[in-house]
Amino acid sequence: MTHLQSSGYLPVSDNHQLYWERHGREGAEPVFFLHGGPGGCSSRDHLAFFNLEHFDIVLFDQRGGGRSTPHGERLGNETERIIDDIETLREHFGFAQITVLGVSWGSWLALKYAWQRPSHVHRLVLASLFVPSPENLVIYHHAVTRYLSAKAFTSFEQVCEDLDQPCRQLQRQAALAWVGAALHLNRQRMDKAALEHFIDDVAVRAIRLEVHYHRAGYFFHEQDQGLMLRCSCQVIQGIHDPVGLSSLRWLRQRALLKCRLFRAGHDAFDPVLVSGIEQSLMATNRGQ
Repeated sequence: MTHLQSSGYLPVSDNHQLYWERHGREGAEPVFFLHGGPGGCSSRDHLAFFNLEHFDIVLFDQRGGGRSTPHGERLGNETERIIDDIETLREHFGFAQITVLGVSWGSWLALKYAWQRPSHVHRLVLASLFVPSPENLVIYHHAVTRYLSAKAFTSFEQVCEDLDQPCRQLQRQAALAWVGAALHLNRQRMDKAALEHFIDDVAVRAIRLEVHYHRAGYFFHEQDQGLMLRCSCQVIQGIHDPVGLSSLRWLRQRALLKCRLFRAGHDAFDPVLVSGIEQSLMATNRGQ
């Protein structure tokens, strides 16, 4: 039972529409869930993080992701536009303040939104951190390129080129190499048959969008180094997630936060992280 209240599409630009769903109990503490990616999507599986009786939950697919249209679109797709989209959604639903749960890439979006619009954020809950600061991207990009060279016998530049080739086989090979690198970095596994099945035309478009962000340094700007938080912030982090831990070190210099560490990697669906997220949300729920 998902307690679906409503769903729909919200135009946010001339060419982008966001798909959204609203779950839980109307009138409860409003929570926006920001999924990972870029190029990812929300899912009702993410409702596992919530006690549906205690929250009014908005799931949505970010620009170019999931059911938002046009799928995989790179034009007009950058970090600041997504931050604006969060605000457009908040206004659409008429919430004065929201709690934001951000996972992986979504944790960075949550941080940026809370920094830029502090009066509209009640609190943050962040899991499996990803902060695309230059120092973190050096770690991330080095690990990706090392895998691509040693295991996939290709390069990042070749992956970028092949993803935009008209040949679908070249696109698939490039997408397989990129996903393999991401799984390796995050200490996750997927057997070869499942991976082959996963890489279809939809996945290729999503990976092309993710690579678009990666090439642009995730649109991290020098002024982002000045990020400071005023709201409450709780972090749930796996200790076997190197980029997450380096992101945590970056964030500790800029925010007073409560952090819970678990024997887990980057996958927020690890049962110990799911439990940690749910407990952190409930710990300071306004209805308690």
